[in-house]
Amino acid sequence: MTDVAAGTAALAGDACSERETALANYYDKHAKGNDLILCKWFTMQAVANVDGALDKVDALLSHPDFSLTNPNKCRSLVSAFAANMKHFHAKDGKGYKWLADRILEIDKINPQNAARMCTAFSTFRRYDEQRQGLIKAQLERLVGTEGFSKDAFEIVSRSLKG
Repeated sequence: MTDVAAGTAALAGDACSERETALANYYDKHAKGNDLILCKWFTMQAVANVDGALDKVDALLSHPDFSLTNPNKCRSLVSAFAANMKHFHAKDGKGYKWLADRILEIDKINPQNAARMCTAFSTFRRYDEQRQGLIKAQLERLVGTEGFSKDAFEIVSRSLKG
């Protein structure tokens, strides 16, 4: 299974023609009914350096086996996307807005999980000025949201204070 996961992850992270087939085979043969392997399948796609990565990850939110109410599945897709350096930190800021939108959704379901996801923004001062501004705008949006949980608010406000 380790070899299968490693091979699939390698193909998932590449824009090669075998990518979709490898992901479909992994899902059909191994991930259905096994949440641990399913989470690996979500993560493979969340961290992939392929064109349209954000759109692909966003589409996975509607996958029948994904649920925002399941913390492990949230981390395997939503939090994992924040580790996708190229696509999360795209210059247009769409990755930042997407994560902030998910944090607001998850905060209503599981405030502790949402708070952990907020840490993806905590190092924003390490990036160039443009990205800092885009991340800061999302942090300010989060902290200004009525009903935002105490735990998440604390992490976001601490990030803003720097």
